[in-house]
Order: sequence, then C-alpha cells, then structure tokens
Amino acid sequence: MKGTTRIAIDVPAVEQLFTTFDPSPFHAHNLNRPIAHYIVSEAWDAPRGDGFVIDLSEAGRPADRATAARLQTAVDVHFGRLATTEHQNLRRLLKRGAVSLMIGLVVLAACTALAQAVDSAPIRDGLREGLRDGISLFGWVANWRPAEILLYDWWPVRRLRNLYRRLAAAEVVPAGGPSLGAEPMISWSPSAGLRRDP
Repeated sequence: MKGTTRIAIDVPAVEQLFTTFDPSPFHAHNLNRPIAHYIVSEAWDAPRGDGFVIDLSEAGRPADRATAARLQTAVDVHFGRLATTEHQNLRRLLKRGAVSLMIGLVVLAACTALAQAVDSAPIRDGLREGLRDGISLFGWVANWRPAEILLYDWWPVRRLRNLYRRLAAAEVVPAGGPSLGAEPMISWSPSAGLRRDP
C-alpha cells in the first residue's frame, strides 16, 4: 500500500527557499541548492512506494498558500529537470553497455578462435599454453566493462531518476495539521545551514 513521507521545512524568510542568481536559462523560481539537497537526503531513505508531502513554515508559523504554491512550482521544475537528466543518463548508459557488450562478444569470439589456432600450432608446449591462456583471458577481460554496466551501474541511476520523479510530484502544503504530530521541523539559514530543531 502506498504511503506518504512528510518533509517539514522551516525557513526564517521565504526568499531563502529560492536562488537569487542563476546563470542557467531557468530563472523563475529556482530552488535553493541547500534546500534541494536537504529534501533529497530526507527522501532517500523513505520507502520506495511512498509519495512526498513538503510541510512548509516560515519563522515557525505555517506558510501562506501563495508561498506554498511558489515552492510547489520550484520543486516541480527543479526535480522534474533532474529526473529528465537522469533518464537521459540511464538511456545513454544502457546504450553504451549494449554497444560494449557487442564489441566484447566479438573480441571474445576472435580470441577463442585465435586460442584454438594457437593450441593446434607447432609451438613448444609451455609457450603454446601461455599464449592460449593469455589470449583467452584477454577475450574475457574485454567483457568486464559491459558486464559491470549491465549488472551493476544502471540501477543506481534508475533509482535516482525515480526518486526525482517522486519528488517532482511532491505536494507542498503550509505546515500544520494533526498528521505532522511530533515530527521535528527543519530550520535553514544562510549562516547556520540546515539543522534539526528538537
């Protein structure tokens, strides 16, 4: 059953949620990087199927709906952009893995054929065995990188992409309400950074 993970954020002033300067072409409602980093770090350990709700307060009081809407736009744009980037990275990685695998299999087939030719060649036994084993080993080593990509490298990228997609779909609401309960609030300021209040 799908649950909800709540991330509570409290800032002294709402403008600290957003960047004041960004050379990128995305100037409207850019999310402040320390805030974005904190949101990702809090979301990382949440159950995989959970959705996210960001409870926003300003100076210890629930933010107004207009402020929550501004943050909602920034979260949508910021994490949507990151999700798109990670999706492109995943596609490129899998394509590189497939191409590398094809090259590796061709090299392995050529090395196997060459090793068989060396095995039947009129060469001194010790030298023949060394050449045959070296050629065979090279053929298998040529497949190490595609195996690493297709077995291990792709799934962390996929997990990050999916996390960004879930965060892009997060709902931003003014803090408060019985569902928050005793959850700690998160304070952030330019001088102190992010800290958890008792």
